[in-house]
Amino acid sequence: MFGIFLEETEDQLFLVRWITAGLAIPGIRSLHGDAGYLLSNMIAKYSLAASQYRISDGALNYLLGINIDLGVTHKRSKFYGKGSPLIYEHPVPASVVRERLLKVEATEEAVRDLLRQAGPVTVLLRTEDDILNSAGLKKSMPADWEWGGNYFARYEQVDIKVSDAVLHLDGKIKR
Repeated sequence: MFGIFLEETEDQLFLVRWITAGLAIPGIRSLHGDAGYLLSNMIAKYSLAASQYRISDGALNYLLGINIDLGVTHKRSKFYGKGSPLIYEHPVPASVVRERLLKVEATEEAVRDLLRQAGPVTVLLRTEDDILNSAGLKKSMPADWEWGGNYFARYEQVDIKVSDAVLHLDGKIKR
């Protein structure tokens, strides 16, 4: 609908099964103990395991300015870490996806569909992430947003533009 969706990676296939199996456990559905944290982490890892991430206009200008070749595959760790001016961001926060997953019958098809509706990871400048956070959109979507709508709605609300460019990545999932 709004973005790119490639065939799932092997890691994504495993994570769909893992999340589906977890949701069959009553303690997970009731978010007992650390279940909420663990489920949100698996949701985030699903999108991070994709082979391509979208790029904001600001992050694209930064990457091109340091001569990053967008035509080759890079290790996820190359642009990750506290010292990096970039951050990997989920268009729909994992906590919002988790809330939605807890309301549906957990079949692999339903889990996969919901995870894909949350959009592709987007590479942002840390300063853009700060804008999201300052606007109260760190862990939520805009008040008028409905599930299945534009997953870039948070970015649009604070005028962060997402380019059509993608960053090709592989290697260990960074979270």
